Amino acid sequence: MATALDAVATPDGLRLGARWALRSVADAPSERSRRPGRTYVVRSAEGGPELLVDLHRVPDHPVRACYPFGAQDVVVGLVLPGPDPAENGPGLAARLLRDLVPALFALSPRCRRVVAAPDEDDTATQLALEAGGFRRIGEADLPGGTVVLFAVEPPAVAGLSTALDDMPH
Repeated sequence: MATALDAVATPDGLRLGARWALRSVADAPSERSRRPGRTYVVRSAEGGPELLVDLHRVPDHPVRACYPFGAQDVVVGLVLPGPDPAENGPGLAARLLRDLVPALFALSPRCRRVVAAPDEDDTATQLALEAGGFRRIGEADLPGGTVVLFAVEPPAVAGLSTALDDMPH
């Protein structure tokens, strides 16, 4: 079965609709880009600043040590535009995430979770993730420093009861 990252290997694999222009970046200037994954430059069809989006499978990312991951889970990394409030990076990123996450789940039906792990002092990205539908899970110490773990699950997983009375006996 294809995974979300298999599908985004080709330029036509990931579709975000007419609201976004998406182009793959061969060599992104970030530490995260050294791990297997894909990096995209994304721009709203309405114009505005560009966002960088890194996609990695959790088994290929240090965040794998933070929770009992599924083999098809995906890590999303965001690089927002500069600190100029007029660019509205967090608002733009939140809109992008609301379109990106369902596209990732559609590409990989076995994906249980899309996670993000911004640095603990990156409050702009944390706000964007929360506004984009991610839930804050907790903090974790990774080799590069402390991160805040965020996650979103597809409705079929998020709607499952975790009450002990509902568990099979």
